[in-house]
Amino acid sequence: WYQRRVREAVVSTQSTGEKTLDVNRQLMTKEAKQAAKIEKKLKVTLGGYQAKSLALTKQLDEINEQLDQVDIENYTYSRLRKTEQDIIPYRVSRLQDHVQRQAEREKVLQERFKSLLHQQRDLTLEIARMDASR
Repeated sequence: WYQRRVREAVVSTQSTGEKTLDVNRQLMTKEAKQAAKIEKKLKVTLGGYQAKSLALTKQLDEINEQLDQVDIENYTYSRLRKTEQDIIPYRVSRLQDHVQRQAEREKVLQERFKSLLHQQRDLTLEIARMDASR
């Protein structure tokens, strides 16, 4: 009798286990369908976000590239400015020397011109006297 009861209990347990397994399979199939549906919705939603993220990343990369270029230009022009400011006194000095030499040359040439004008006047007067004495 006991063995029969044990067998019935085992069969009953197997039968209950199979029923539980079937219920779990059905539940798992239902949840898998729901999960697939939710994943599809998420893919649509996240796909938009991913596209937007990709566009923003590209824009950010372009801005960073422009910023790097501006940094290079800023460094270059800063160096150029420093170089130019360092050379300005030398250039001013050279220009002042040049102006001074030109002023001295002009003075010499003005004196020579004055002398030549006197010489011309004297020669003109002498020619006029020579013509008058003939």
